[in-house]
Amino acid sequence: MKFSNITLSEHSKFLLGKLRGKTELTPNLLARFAICLSLKDRSIPNPSAYDKEGQTIEPDILFGEHEQIYLGLMKNRLKKDSKDNSELNEMTRAHLNRGVISLSDRINGLGNFYKLIKEKE
Repeated sequence: MKFSNITLSEHSKFLLGKLRGKTELTPNLLARFAICLSLKDRSIPNPSAYDKEGQTIEPDILFGEHEQIYLGLMKNRLKKDSKDNSELNEMTRAHLNRGVISLSDRINGLGNFYKLIKEKE
């Protein structure tokens, strides 16, 4: 099992651009943080809630050298949510989009990341 290309929603693409401007972090780093933020949320995101009209990101760009770590995180979450491994890419896309939306509401600059990391469930 491995990741394939993941396409953002148009809205998430826009929000990542805004976040990049506020933080000067690259979209792939912001996307990694967004996935983790979504994984922290115990509810199951709905992949059909997000269009596929945004940017397509290759796994090696999105995850970099940490792809196996994210694969492990996603496999664990699929199991927890009683999802089949065949849903890996759709659920990763859903977590990415949900996380970007959540992140955009909380981040106005790099300093906000510290508060977010310290936040408890």
